[in-house]
Amino acid sequence: MCDVATVQKIANCLGVAPGKIQLNEEQVVTRTGAQNKTVSGFATILESLARESKSETAQNSIVTKEVQAQVYQWIEFAVLYVAPGSKDKHVSKQLLADFNKLFISKSYLVGHFITLADLAVYYAISELVKSLSPLDKENYLNLSRWFDHLQQRPEIHQGEPMLNFTTIYLHNWATGTHI
Repeated sequence: MCDVATVQKIANCLGVAPGKIQLNEEQVVTRTGAQNKTVSGFATILESLARESKSETAQNSIVTKEVQAQVYQWIEFAVLYVAPGSKDKHVSKQLLADFNKLFISKSYLVGHFITLADLAVYYAISELVKSLSPLDKENYLNLSRWFDHLQQRPEIHQGEPMLNFTTIYLHNWATGTHI
């Protein structure tokens, strides 16, 4: 999750040149940007990208100190818990259930607009969501709505195949399986 490819995707989302992104000798993602300034650590790199970007997502992420703190917490949560947890069968079910419950009353993780927190979590769980069956997507309908909303943005899906979240498709596939 907090790898070179994810940082490059997020830099592209923000419309910022990613610079040279690599893993250092301690396997920590590192970015060398303008003026050979080096920044290490996933959350720190995302903060530096947000400061350089003029995109709506970046501006939403740094609008106030409170929003900045919440975004940073979600990014750290994505790195420390979501990404590793999405690889474990039991933890991933709980993650999906928790996010589904969270998105009952929210459209975004922080505030009322897309932020870096949404991008970090989106990329952290994207492989897990790709592996869901249509019935699973229906069982996590709120999470599916959030994920589908984000993937509709070209700067986020970046040419990757779009996942099908059409409820008619889900309903036809899962006919007779509702409780």
